[in-house]
Amino acid sequence: MKAVVNASILIALGKLGYLSLIEKLFDKVVIAKSVFEEVRKSEVLAEVDKLIDAGFAEVAATSKGELLDILSFSLGRGEAETIALALDVKADIALLDDLRARRTAERSGVKVMGTLGMLKALIDMEAIREKPEQLCEKLIEQGFWIEEDQCMKILSDS
Repeated sequence: MKAVVNASILIALGKLGYLSLIEKLFDKVVIAKSVFEEVRKSEVLAEVDKLIDAGFAEVAATSKGELLDILSFSLGRGEAETIALALDVKADIALLDDLRARRTAERSGVKVMGTLGMLKALIDMEAIREKPEQLCEKLIEQGFWIEEDQCMKILSDS
């Protein structure tokens, strides 16, 4: 399964120390150029570079420039390019956290998953043994925008 990933996901998973586990969920990850530029300014760049060097992730630009321009009117550049690139490379899923971006992607026929969905999948696979309470606390501490009870509900649901 091929995924196109936005910066918030890469950064959140990287800060938690779980970015390398993305390989358990997907066969290939594509990172839009504008997203990579965002990630270059973060502390998780070395981890993202490892995924690229291993051939698991690649940085690409979308050929859908007109769509990118249209999406950029209402979304951040990274989210807009993630959606356009997902359509461009016929990705199975776009990894997005921003609610407006997720809704736009879904209306465009792109399946979406966010950081919490990925963490839940990894918990269910027993790739992450950390308790949901700890994960939620760490996410909120790093500035992830979610209420703790909502986070717990998503990560604890069986």
